[in-house]
Amino acid sequence: MFTQTISQYMKSAKALVLFFAITVAGVANAGGVQTWGHLSDALAVGLPLLAAGTAFGKGDSQGVKELTYTLGATLAADTALKSLIHEQRPDGSGKDSFPSSHTAIAFAAARFIDKRYASEASPYLYAVAGFTALARVKADKHYAKDVLVGAGLGYAAAEYFTRPIAGGAVSFMPGKSGVALLWQKPLF
Repeated sequence: MFTQTISQYMKSAKALVLFFAITVAGVANAGGVQTWGHLSDALAVGLPLLAAGTAFGKGDSQGVKELTYTLGATLAADTALKSLIHEQRPDGSGKDSFPSSHTAIAFAAARFIDKRYASEASPYLYAVAGFTALARVKADKHYAKDVLVGAGLGYAAAEYFTRPIAGGAVSFMPGKSGVALLWQKPLF
């Protein structure tokens, strides 16, 4: 009964996430650059809060510690790179474009939840983190390379500091016309 309820919840959650993504993208496009900026701010705060809430909700004090190390290392690496590189933002608002802090934090949180808890929602968490990266570019705050490096920083920090309770695996697979992103979870 409990498993069936979880399964029904996950189907509803997937549909809700898809609806939310389509709606938000439409609103952000209509609202312009500033709306994309607000959206990316919300996602960069929301994913770490979700990660912390998940760890606290499970009573996982070790997970809280690992998340703290992950986010701290992500921000430290990001700050160090920004202080060394001084790249102008696309909108001209500052010389701290490289790498994207928002994207780094979003991917750190997504990878933490995926690796630590192997949630069925993990592919959606990566999609939200990817949407954060897209929103930073659409907000004219970063170039594509900024968000790619930010994603790598966050992912690498979570990979290093997080120990799985039961985790999924994300990998890249080359193909004839590009690269595929795969997510795997052990069945047994």
